[in-house]
Amino acid sequence: MCANDQKLFSRSLTGLFTILMAMVLSPQLFAQSPDQVATKVQSAYEATQDLTMDFVQETYVEVLERKVKKQGKAQFKKPGKFAIEYAGKKGREYRSDGKTLWVYRSGDKQVEVYEVNDERVPAEALSFLGGLGNLKRDFAVETVDEKKWQNLGAKKGNLDWLELTPLKKQSQIQWMVMGFDAKTHLATEVYFLTDSNNLSHYSFSRLQSNQGLPAEGFVFTKPGVKELR
Repeated sequence: MCANDQKLFSRSLTGLFTILMAMVLSPQLFAQSPDQVATKVQSAYEATQDLTMDFVQETYVEVLERKVKKQGKAQFKKPGKFAIEYAGKKGREYRSDGKTLWVYRSGDKQVEVYEVNDERVPAEALSFLGGLGNLKRDFAVETVDEKKWQNLGAKKGNLDWLELTPLKKQSQIQWMVMGFDAKTHLATEVYFLTDSNNLSHYSFSRLQSNQGLPAEGFVFTKPGVKELR
């Protein structure tokens, strides 16, 4: 091999080696820290005034030793308003204007009415869906532990994942693992474990934001239904 050929070969080999190293190392070199992801997520939700989505919920209920699967639709509006409707003949409906919570089962002639507080509506569970909280203030934000990934059996996909541990001692939630869309920074996958050891998984789809949802849509009104306080 002549000197020029040797130089060309050497350059080609060096170039190939550089590309291969970049492919191997790029996830580590360009990976975002939990703090960087949290900052982007916070900014996205601060810019979101309202949010509509479809969801699928799977919950492993410890006392029943089985999974329960449900689906439905949800709407959130700042500050603290939400409307969650589960599909099905006896599907439950949760509606709140931020101060009052209505709980209704489809077909019933009465609706339960409560004052909103952390015991009935854990603020951290809705923080970045309803704009009720601040990510770094309400949670310890970390990279998801590998053992937790294995236990969850989750697929990372093309999402930015965070492990969140509530800082409030009275929280009903032990931890949350949330996956955020890399472009919109909105949550599309959520896992959380409650104090009763019930593990829930939510998948969100058809997310739409800033539609100008009317405030009256978050107040329960149904003719002929009696309020139970």
